[in-house]
Amino acid sequence: MNYVKFVFSLVTLQFIFLLTACSNSSLIKENQIVKIDADDPNIQYVGRFNFSNPKKIKFDWPGVIISAKFTGSSCSVRLEDGKNEYAVIIDNNAPKILSTDTSKIYKVISGLNDLVPHTIILQKRTEALVGSGIFCGFILDPGCTLVNPNARPGRRIEFIGNSITCGYGDEGENSDCHFTPQTENANLSYASITARELNADYHLIAYSGKGVVRNYGDPNKTSLDPLPSIFDRICVYDSTPKWNFKNWIPQAVVINLGTNDFSTKPYPDKDVFQKAYLELINRVRNLYKEVRIFTIVGPMIGEPCTSYVREIVLNEQKLKREKDLFFIEIKRTDLASEDWGCDTHPNIFGMQKMADILVPKIKLRMNW
Repeated sequence: MNYVKFVFSLVTLQFIFLLTACSNSSLIKENQIVKIDADDPNIQYVGRFNFSNPKKIKFDWPGVIISAKFTGSSCSVRLEDGKNEYAVIIDNNAPKILSTDTSKIYKVISGLNDLVPHTIILQKRTEALVGSGIFCGFILDPGCTLVNPNARPGRRIEFIGNSITCGYGDEGENSDCHFTPQTENANLSYASITARELNADYHLIAYSGKGVVRNYGDPNKTSLDPLPSIFDRICVYDSTPKWNFKNWIPQAVVINLGTNDFSTKPYPDKDVFQKAYLELINRVRNLYKEVRIFTIVGPMIGEPCTSYVREIVLNEQKLKREKDLFFIEIKRTDLASEDWGCDTHPNIFGMQKMADILVPKIKLRMNW
């Protein structure tokens, strides 16, 4: 008799858990799937998102993250896209690739243990030149719901860069392959790896081919739309509304620009390049008080870019007494012959080596 009572108690407790975790009887009918809208307060957004329509949230920068914690055994993503690739990470397991098409609902996981909550991370692998996306929410099992998410890291890093920061071609087989959306993985760029190893949230404000004053292949010494011209945008191809820099304030900013300015001729004039580079540094300083800035050169570029950026930093360090600005050179020789992906961009192994150089330097200066 006691054994029967014990078994009954276990069954009762299990039933209570399921009733609590996967129930919303006032809103959801029995056996009806649960539609979670994009403005649910339990959804976390990391990166720049346009919330003008709270039910249809638009984004296009690489590496943006949508995260939530849910109950039940399955989860589907409501997503309007058709061009981009995403990493889907469930409970910190290895990422799965989501390639979008004309669908608007993607079942990304099923068969989970429905007695415990699960975490989903949806991260945009591809950059704005591939396309934008619109997130509409999730679909869960009947009676299930989102629960309070895990706390975000207190550390925050912003990366301002070009194709290397985007993860352009980092999943390519070798340097002879050419870019496709399938070979780009912002989740495994040096920037994302660095941030994860430092336990920091991060934004990737990066676009392939952009420079400080001159974009890749421009027949002129300067371009009309280098990276600083789109730095204040929520979405790259929408000039309005502007990003509110008070929404997310990083403690560290990494600037990795200059490769495209000097990858082809004609090179920009030294004074023009240095003036614009310093203007970007001071813009970051004014936006984020007490920030520390790390300027990177390499590994796809050398002189004269390296000397120009180093000179800016050394001059500023004399004036500021080395308080907030630092120079890091990553040489081409820091990567091996097998560390290159599509169009001679660092592959995932090269990205890891870049991160291995950055992490201890940032950790030292940030006291992290």
